[in-house]
Amino acid sequence: MLKRNVRRFRLWLFLTSLLSLPVLALAQERTGSGGGQSRQAAPTFLQFLMRPKFLTMLIIAGLVLILLLSRKMNNRLKVLILLVSTFLYGVSANLGIKFFSGFSMHPSPVCTVTKSILYGFGRPMMVFLAVILFLTLIGPKLFCGWVCPVGAIQELISMLADKLKIKRHKLNFRLTQTVRILIFLAFIFLSWTAVIHTVSNGRVVPLSLYDYINAFHGYEWSWAAALVDNLINFLPLILTIIFAFFTYRPFCYLICPVGLMTNLVEQIALFRVIKKKDDCTDCQACVIKAPCPAVAEIVKDSALRPDCFSCTRCTGSCSRGLLRFGLK
Repeated sequence: MLKRNVRRFRLWLFLTSLLSLPVLALAQERTGSGGGQSRQAAPTFLQFLMRPKFLTMLIIAGLVLILLLSRKMNNRLKVLILLVSTFLYGVSANLGIKFFSGFSMHPSPVCTVTKSILYGFGRPMMVFLAVILFLTLIGPKLFCGWVCPVGAIQELISMLADKLKIKRHKLNFRLTQTVRILIFLAFIFLSWTAVIHTVSNGRVVPLSLYDYINAFHGYEWSWAAALVDNLINFLPLILTIIFAFFTYRPFCYLICPVGLMTNLVEQIALFRVIKKKDDCTDCQACVIKAPCPAVAEIVKDSALRPDCFSCTRCTGSCSRGLLRFGLK
């Protein structure tokens, strides 16, 4: 009875979130129409949503979901999709080609969360957050696992590490979650108390702690900037790539506030990894093969599970096909 009620609650929450998008869009449009006639109208929520970046994100995520649910996802398709996401949302906007200018990861997902808390929810922030939450509610972690360029490059590195037979350490989720929460609390304290700040026009403006550890800055190139400035921007992403050879998705599990947010949301996702437990022999092959700590909790049918990035390693490792992506 409890599980049935949880399922109903998940479905209700998903539908409510889906129906709230038009309402949110209408509210944004009314807010934008309140300005004077002489001022050029800002793009509406729906106009932002229809931009190439967000449309392609939804298309890629939809394709991934179909492949996962139909069990058609394989390593070749996985690498191709991850490379496309890395290129489109990480590299392309820096090439100076007009066609790709609309794919710029600015604001980045990290800035979408943190700058909204500091400075308010601008329309681009609202659209990006809506896309992230919508894809996470559908699941399984469709944005973080497949669309996010920092997540995509870490997944590709983990696959390369497997090919090279590099031994990776599986970090304890309690530890990583504690670190991720402490960084977020430090961001709140240091920003809201203006310990980290700048001065603009004689006014103290709080800065985000994440500005110094944001791996997405590695995708923001400036050909005119000094080499030192570019290296500072690249450093968090470079360190993320290096550590990704030795532990699975270090930026996602240890730092990213979007990962912290989506981990809460994915607990009620419509689709995710499920287990046919009646026939399970508890051989632990899926737990051993999986690079993440989520599978151990999935096998135990825990109510709360660590971040699952739908990497397909656990579903592919069960010789009896008892793990699959489906409706929970």
